[in-house]
Amino acid sequence: MNKVVKNFMLIFLILTVTSAGFCGFFLKWSFREGSESFGFMALIEGTAKRPFVHRQLLPFVVKKTVEIIPEQTKEKLSKNLTEKKHIEKRFAQAKIPEKYVLEYYVMFIYCFVIFFAAICILRLLLIEVTQDKFSGTLGALLFAIIFPFFEVLGGYYYDFGEILFFFLAALLAVRKKFIPLLLITPLAEWNKESFLFFAATLFPLFNKNFGLKKSAAMTLGIIFTAGISYLYVRQIYLNNPGDMADGRFFEHMENIFDIKSYFLTDSIYGLPLPSRMFFLHVIYVLWIIKNFWHKLSDEWKLHAKIAVVINTILYFMFVVPGELRDLSMLYVSLMILTTYFLKSLKENEI
Repeated sequence: MNKVVKNFMLIFLILTVTSAGFCGFFLKWSFREGSESFGFMALIEGTAKRPFVHRQLLPFVVKKTVEIIPEQTKEKLSKNLTEKKHIEKRFAQAKIPEKYVLEYYVMFIYCFVIFFAAICILRLLLIEVTQDKFSGTLGALLFAIIFPFFEVLGGYYYDFGEILFFFLAALLAVRKKFIPLLLITPLAEWNKESFLFFAATLFPLFNKNFGLKKSAAMTLGIIFTAGISYLYVRQIYLNNPGDMADGRFFEHMENIFDIKSYFLTDSIYGLPLPSRMFFLHVIYVLWIIKNFWHKLSDEWKLHAKIAVVINTILYFMFVVPGELRDLSMLYVSLMILTTYFLKSLKENEI
C-alpha cells in the first residue's frame, strides 16, 4: 500500500506540473486557428501550406477517432461542447470552428496526453543516464515547466509529438531496443520530418553496445525508414502551396550582432518574461556546459556534438532567428546536463 500511494503521488506531481506547462503553451498559441498556412482547420482539411501540411500524424488520428464515435453521440457532444465552451472560457486565443468542435477537443486531449507521456519518458531517460531518481524526476518536471519558454515565436500541436519521439528514441537506443525504435520511426517522421535528422544523433548510443559496423547499419536503417516515410507523405501534398523551407542565414547574421535581441521579453504564462536568446539564457547554457560537460559519458558527448552540428545548420538556414523550439534536437543533451546540475545541488557539490 505504501508503494501504491507513493506512485500515485508521483503521478499526481508529474500531472500537475505538466498541466501547468501545457496551459502555458496553450494560453499563448492554442492551435493557431485562423491561419491558412498552418491553422487548425487547414490542417484538419489537408489544405495547409507545405511543410506544415506534412505533419499529419495527429490530425489523422484525431479524424479517425471522431469517425468511430456514433453519429447520435457526436451530435450530443458537439452541442454540449459548443454551448458550454469549456476551452474558450479558459483560453482567450482559442477560436474553435463549429464545424470541427469535436476534432478540436480530441486534439486538445491528445496533445496533453502526449506531453504527459513525453515528460514521463524524459524522467526515465534522465534517471537512466544520471543514475539518480530524485534529480531525474526534478529534471523532467523542470523541462515541463520551462517548455513554454522554448515556444516563444511559435507553438504547434506537433511539437508535443516531436519531443515525445525524441525522448523515446534516445531511451530505446540506451536500452538497446532497436526493433521498437525502428517501428516508431514512420510515426515519428509522420509527426515531423526532424526525426530523420535526429536519428543520426543516436549512432553514438548504439555504438556503445553494438560496435561500429552494426551501429552504423542500425542508424542508417532508421534514417532510411524515416526518409521513405517522408517521401511518401510528401507525395500526397505535392500540389499544396508553399515551399519546403525558407532561407534565413542572413537574418541570423543580423540578429547575432543586434544587441537588442539579447534583452527581449515576451508573454510567457501571461507575464512579460525573458524571451528567445535573452542574455541570461545564454549565460545559463554556457555555465551548464562549462561545469557539467565532463559528467557526460563519451557516447553522450558525441551525441551532443552531432546534434549541435546538425541542428545549428538547420537552424541558421531555415528557422526564424530566436525561435528556440527549432533547437529541439538539443533538448536531450541540455536536460541531461541540467540534471547533473540538479544532482550537484542535492549533493552540495556547488
